[in-house]
Amino acid sequence: MMNASQEFHHLITDPDILTSYNEDALGIVGCFHGVYRPQSEKEVSEYIRECASGKIPVTPQGLRSSLTGASICDRGVVLSLEKMNRLIDIDEKNRKAVVEPGIIVSELKIQLEKEGFTYPPDPTSAGECTLGGNVATNASGSRALKYGSTIDWVTGLRAVDGNGEIIELRDNSSEKICTGFGALYRPVNLFVGSEGTLGVVTRVEIALAPLPPDYFICVVFFSQMKHALDFTVEARKDPACSPTSIEFLDEGCLEIIRPGSKGFIIPSDARVILYFEQEFGDDKEKESLLDHWFQRIEKHSTLSEDTQIAVTGKQKRHLHELRHLVPAKANEDGVRATKTGGCKISTDWAVPYDRIHDLFAHFDEIRHLLGDIPVLRFAHIGNGHPHFNFIARSPQEKQIAEAVDTMMAKKAVELGGVVTGEHGIGKLKREHLKLQYSPKILAVMKAIKIELDPEGIMAPGNIFA
Repeated sequence: MMNASQEFHHLITDPDILTSYNEDALGIVGCFHGVYRPQSEKEVSEYIRECASGKIPVTPQGLRSSLTGASICDRGVVLSLEKMNRLIDIDEKNRKAVVEPGIIVSELKIQLEKEGFTYPPDPTSAGECTLGGNVATNASGSRALKYGSTIDWVTGLRAVDGNGEIIELRDNSSEKICTGFGALYRPVNLFVGSEGTLGVVTRVEIALAPLPPDYFICVVFFSQMKHALDFTVEARKDPACSPTSIEFLDEGCLEIIRPGSKGFIIPSDARVILYFEQEFGDDKEKESLLDHWFQRIEKHSTLSEDTQIAVTGKQKRHLHELRHLVPAKANEDGVRATKTGGCKISTDWAVPYDRIHDLFAHFDEIRHLLGDIPVLRFAHIGNGHPHFNFIARSPQEKQIAEAVDTMMAKKAVELGGVVTGEHGIGKLKREHLKLQYSPKILAVMKAIKIELDPEGIMAPGNIFA
């Protein structure tokens, strides 16, 4: 029930409006009883203070592109940051920008490019996600191979904690520091990846880079996954190769992109596509790099003659659009599966790139457990970070797919990797945390949560049960 103060803050309870805020990209449905859309940090602070007083759960929300259920909840209210979407300032001298959390990442990039800068992190869903959501999950994307993840580019932020208090955090600019616990030498990192559990990020300071040089995309076909993995590991170990990204699509993905491939020719005996982006300075450097890459391609691929190079803007956009069709189709299938008690399980484990063979081999050993559950494999192979998408079509298949996901997450940790590389923990990956962290570390995380959110109202169910 709304009190007078909540009415003052225009809590929206219209069921027709709430419907869109109660479903995410996976088709997970929540049960928020209201949505609040603040336009300023002050409004966020006032509202969180009221919710803390009334012990009303609050889930911060961007554009609901989460693949872990992080933006959906079965109780409380949603705090949508869509109206806080300004690029506030660009500091050209220090290559910094101050941005509100609700700005769409692709729109931020367009605005920055007009000023001669870029924000390098490049999630696949850049056109459908916000900077605040990227900070909340430490999102990355294909170009993380060269440019890193969100955490590498956030230099300061302001946030409202679970008490409604405004906190400002900034990285120390000194070249040396030995003040207190090393884990907090970059205090900004406390909120990066916190998924709304510590508070609401209201302003972000990001580092910028000059506009990158031109690049080409090289598309290589393989008849076997092992050959693609061999190629990837060797390329990573070769200092003469400096790709921005190395991505792959398996045979199931090829069937999705074939109908729309147009002038992009996919050989009939291809089972894997591996493509990489390579920056270059001039035509001479481009030709030298291509010659070097082709030596690697001819060594590992029996389909080397089918290799294709995208150099024009139109060609590169076409390939990016084809790549985007794959997760979009997987999400559509996942939403349909929820209608019959299933769902799409988007795995997110990652390992050191030179252990990627071991990870794939383990999946081959246990794949029979999935039966005929559809599996799509794609993503950031250069970082040792593949996404395996299981489309479970019933409660029984969902249980099986979750079990296989857990087995693979455990194996990833054994190989020196992590249970989640860029999607975050949310609600769907909570049980995997104990595979990654000891009880002591989890207790420390919970202690920080309690300090900043003593009433436990912020993003209930995310990371912590």
